[in-house]
Amino acid sequence: LLGRLAGQNDVVIGVPVANRPQQELEPLIGFFANTLALRISLESSTAQPLDADALLQAVRRHTLAAYERQEVPFEHVVEALNPPRSLSHSPLFQVMLALQNTPLADVSFPLPGLTLEAVAYETQSAQFDLTLNLHEQGDEIVASFLYARA
Repeated sequence: LLGRLAGQNDVVIGVPVANRPQQELEPLIGFFANTLALRISLESSTAQPLDADALLQAVRRHTLAAYERQEVPFEHVVEALNPPRSLSHSPLFQVMLALQNTPLADVSFPLPGLTLEAVAYETQSAQFDLTLNLHEQGDEIVASFLYARA
């Protein structure tokens, strides 16, 4: 759909990752997050559009390969590719897909005279042309879109 709407045969989608590939890193405090830029070709090597099965297989291969290199900082990728820069958009992609599957921390510990609860907030402005946010809610995956009106 993105390729058709943009009239492009290649689509690049940004995917945030926690960047904690070893289980020993999970309890550490600190910002390890990184962003992967997944470039997906919508055509086969013979310049024919991929069918759904072939496209899903290609996305799977690209995603697994990207996760193997998730420790490479996004800034280094941008520096190596040296794309034209603009303050109006991200240098490599304008579409983000984010899956939030980390359990929310329990903030219900007792503090005298203080009650804590998790609060959700909405972003007021879009950082990308289109963002698809997915998060687990019980046994379901809930989706929300954020888009730039322009």
